[in-house]
Amino acid sequence: MELLSLALLLAIVLPIALAIFAFRGRSDAGSNLPPGSFGWPVLGETVEFLFGKPEKFVGDRMKKYSPDIFKTSILGEKTAVICGPNGHKFIFTNEQKLFTSFRPHPMQRLFRSYTKAAAPPPPPAAGQPLKADVTQVIRTPGFFKPEALMRYLPKMDSISQQLLQTHWQGKDQVLVHPLSKTVTLTLACRFFLGIDNPERIARLVDHFDAITLGMHSIMSSFPGTIFYKAEKAATAIRKELVTVIKEKKAAMATGAPMQDILSHMIVATDPTGKFMPEAEIADKMMGLLVAGYSTVATAITFFMKYVGQSPDIYGKVLSEQMAVSKAKKEGELLDWDDLAKMKYSWNVLSEVMRLVPPLQGTFREVLADFTYAGYTVPKGWKVYWTVSTTNMNPEYFPNPEKFDPSRYDDGPVPPPYTYVPFGGGPRLCPGKEYARLAVLSFVHNVVKKFRWEVVVPEEKVLGDMMPTPEKGLPIRLHSH
Repeated sequence: MELLSLALLLAIVLPIALAIFAFRGRSDAGSNLPPGSFGWPVLGETVEFLFGKPEKFVGDRMKKYSPDIFKTSILGEKTAVICGPNGHKFIFTNEQKLFTSFRPHPMQRLFRSYTKAAAPPPPPAAGQPLKADVTQVIRTPGFFKPEALMRYLPKMDSISQQLLQTHWQGKDQVLVHPLSKTVTLTLACRFFLGIDNPERIARLVDHFDAITLGMHSIMSSFPGTIFYKAEKAATAIRKELVTVIKEKKAAMATGAPMQDILSHMIVATDPTGKFMPEAEIADKMMGLLVAGYSTVATAITFFMKYVGQSPDIYGKVLSEQMAVSKAKKEGELLDWDDLAKMKYSWNVLSEVMRLVPPLQGTFREVLADFTYAGYTVPKGWKVYWTVSTTNMNPEYFPNPEKFDPSRYDDGPVPPPYTYVPFGGGPRLCPGKEYARLAVLSFVHNVVKKFRWEVVVPEEKVLGDMMPTPEKGLPIRLHSH
């Protein structure tokens, strides 16, 4: 259906596109642009990027054009892909100087309030507060600081225990991926929204899957396409979130404490003292939930895959987690000090994220012409940053295909800017510590309860922006 819709789209826009493409080619003539190709009219190289493997797309062009930088056209944007550790460093150290954040057009359509954020807002007048936005709201109260997460860690531990008991206890064979999504969405809804209703959360899982796929897809609203399904899902989630917002406002009016991000977003104001409209709050909360959902679920899923296929590594993780457990009283939940004792488990997760990055990359918008590696990138272009230019490079990670957590032991560490699963610089993912706690609390409980075998060792992985095991990663459970 997706390919049929794409063919229809081409038939409609191709005559206009050829004229646009010809003009675009003339406008770029004579400039010292990076090597590469803009691909097809309008579509550019989007199809190869989305329907192939992004890391193969990037790797092939690094070999063909330049290991440092190449040009392409993705999702309707002229784009420079800057590669390697030097490229990572260049992007991270020039945030808000040469680059600002950019969300591809499919994201802008799905999270509608973000369409107004294409250009940075003007600075506020003296004495005025900054305009309320999602980054300000989550950073100002310090939701992702260790002292805040410290209070939330026992609840993460408790939720992981409950969900494993409900969904896996007493079963011989289960699917990992569905539970990983349920765990992460339950944690995100509790932390971001303050809701703890299993039935309500379960209804949202399929909608979040659709949105995650639609964020990097061709914007076609024909029924049956990926983007069409994503738009329908976004509408359903937005409706549910507006209901949650009304309930939260009513609870706050009776004196309920503000212990979640939604509560603080409700009371945030712009420089004139106006509150955010409910629809805009819903958009921003949906963006936060998506960010805290798919990446953590991916890390949990592929931890179960790789550790399930490596009995020796499983044994070391189990030994470490049992030592944590034995040092605690009966029924006592995890605390901050326990995380420092999970060093090997985090090394294992670091290796999982190297092999299967939960986030392939992100886009930036170019604020001013700049030169990199001898080539000029014009203002208004987009830059694509991706982990795939270093993660599988044998120069930085010997035997890169091998699952080897010992890479992160006390010996030689990967060179700077070669391993950056959470980005870097001013735009380092603010939820990095939240993700670490969410995954480690699950790991702690799953290895204490079970050992497991992967039923389909060579199971195909679908997609790369949201890596998904084709059969849901079936495993055979053995209770301790």
